[in-house]
Amino acid sequence: MKIDELKAALLGKEFPDRVEIGPDQVVTDYQQFLKTQFIMVEQWKKELEKSPAYLRLRKFYEATR
Repeated sequence: MKIDELKAALLGKEFPDRVEIGPDQVVTDYQQFLKTQFIMVEQWKKELEKSPAYLRLRKFYEATR
C-alpha cells in the first residue's frame, strides 16, 4: 500500500478514542498520531517498507478496517 492510498483511507475520517495497533501500542489521539506518522514517513529516504512510521500506519489501517 502506498502513502497516497493510506492518506486516502485514513485522513478525514473519524476513529475511536482508543485504537490498539499492537499488543504494546495503543493510539489515544488518532489525529495527532496520523499527523506525526505522515510527517515522519514523508521524511524517510530509505525503502518505505522499512520505515517505522509506515509500519505503524499500516497497523493503524489494519486495526481500523
